[in-house]
Order: sequence, then structure tokens, then C-alpha cells
Amino acid sequence: MREWICGTLIACALISSSRADCGAQSAATHPHLVELYTSEGCSSCPPADAWLRNLPSSAGVVALAFHVDYWDSLGWRDHFADARYSDRQRQQARRDASASVYTPQVVLDGRSWQGWFHGAGFPAAERSRIAIKISAVRAASSLQLHLESTAPKGVDVGAYRNFVALTEDGLSTEVRAGENRGVTLHHDHVVRNIVGPLPASGSDVRIDIPAETDASRSTLVAFTQDPRSGDVAQVLSLPLVQCRVDAD
Repeated sequence: MREWICGTLIACALISSSRADCGAQSAATHPHLVELYTSEGCSSCPPADAWLRNLPSSAGVVALAFHVDYWDSLGWRDHFADARYSDRQRQQARRDASASVYTPQVVLDGRSWQGWFHGAGFPAAERSRIAIKISAVRAASSLQLHLESTAPKGVDVGAYRNFVALTEDGLSTEVRAGENRGVTLHHDHVVRNIVGPLPASGSDVRIDIPAETDASRSTLVAFTQDPRSGDVAQVLSLPLVQCRVDAD
């Protein structure tokens, strides 16, 4: 028996459940969070898209490809672009004391990073300072999530917030206009939706799944971040296919 309560800013929150359809808990060390800000309208972006797509599983990273919307008026509208992702990049630029945003831009653990262009390796995995747990109940077009972060005594989680992104691999677009006209672009780790910032102490939230999303190629990525400094304290991922569709 499930009970639902409405009236939050994010529709209805799941407040109790006899079970969750799926879940994940962070490990003692956490992978690095790599964010790529990109656009299908940008002729210099395909090499960065390919770099992200070809990252080996042994790299120790979780990747997010944010397609920004400020290229959309320059000849080609990117189907995966979202104004929220452009806003996130602008917030990142302010943290880095940068006066501009650009594509492609790679952000590693909350800080702008150009090592990808030079073939630099990633640092060793960091010991987790905060633990994060996620559980989900999946419907046909959305997931109801519960997230919570905990920390050892003496570690303050008050400055941190939780975020959850839904990503999809294996996407492609035949670009018919703009700087990439005539090129078929291939994408992995594309952010299809994101929710947050959410209280690190615990929250219930719904994330919608776009109608055309292929669940077999999609992943939930949860991370704990200080929005002021950009510091990423925890990252985990959960393949969407592990969450069966709730028939109730």
C-alpha cells in the first residue's frame, strides 16, 4: 500500500512505500563527476562528444553531457538542449570567476578542466566523505525517488545539496543546418532531465522520463554537491533498466 501527498513544488511526493523497485548506495570511494557542456550547433563540439563517448569504464568517472540552448538561434535547434543546462553552466562560470561560457567545456568535480583536450588522465578515486542512498519507484513516464546523504560525525553536510540526472546513451542526430550541417552526430551520457538542488538530509522527488527515452540505454546519476564552491562529495549511478515499471 502506497500513500501519496500532494502540494509540494514538484507535484506529488512518495512518503511511504512497502518496497522500492530499485536502489543504489555509494561506496567507500566515489568516482569523479565529469560534465560536458556541448551543442549540436557547435562545430568544435563533436571531438569533445567523441572523447566523452569513448571514456573507458575503467576511467573511474561518471559522465553527464549537458546540451546548452544558447546555440539554438544560430541555425540549428538542438533537440536535447535545455535552458536549465545553460543556467547550470553560467553558475559554474561564476564559481570559476570566469566572465564567459563556451562550448565545448568540460567540468571535473565542479571545476573547469582542460586536461581532456591534452589527453590528461584523471586523478585517483577519492575517499568518500559523504554517503548517498537512492531508492526509486518507476512508473511508465516518471520515477519517484527518495534520496538521502549521511556523513560521519564531525562532517557537516549542511552546505551540500543532492541532484539527480537522467542520462541516455546511443543517441544520434542528422544535422541539417548550422555549423554541423550534413554531419551525423553521435551522443552518449546525454542529460534528458535533472532535478535539484535538494536537501542533502533527505528528500522525495519525481523525475519525468521523456516519452522517447530508451530505458535500456538510460542511467540515473545522483550526486552530492556544494552549490557555492562546486565541490562534489559523492557520485553514484543506477541503470534505469534495473527499475521495473510499477504496474500498480
